[in-house]
Amino acid sequence: MSESFVPEPTPEPDLPGTEAGASTQEYVDLDGDGYTETTQIDSNGDGEIDAVLTDVDGDFYDDVAAFDNTPGDGEFVADVVAVAADGDGLADVIFDDTNLDGVFDAVTPGNGEPLPYANPYETSAGVAPLETPFTEQSS
Repeated sequence: MSESFVPEPTPEPDLPGTEAGASTQEYVDLDGDGYTETTQIDSNGDGEIDAVLTDVDGDFYDDVAAFDNTPGDGEFVADVVAVAADGDGLADVIFDDTNLDGVFDAVTPGNGEPLPYANPYETSAGVAPLETPFTEQSS
């Protein structure tokens, strides 16, 4: 990726059966080859896509995970991208647009984190959010 890379925003499709607060995922064929190699995830149930996982080589391991950490704008623009260079589904490198200007500002090691869990800012794409937050116990 070069410094001049600015991802084009794409309108978010409506995920079927989206209920408020419910995490949903949909397997889609975006390139028309007949294989559903892309997973679109609404991890917080707000009806907007929060993560996209893609298996580019058809081996059933995700190779790229893109996360949109700016909910509510109606467009998916990845500000964190994790890449499994070995094609094993484990993050080798993470690109991060820390100031949300469309340019990746930081590159960090992925430390072998499974791609759905590689987002450093939010509940991962692989874990359903808790229904109720932890409550304080009275002493």
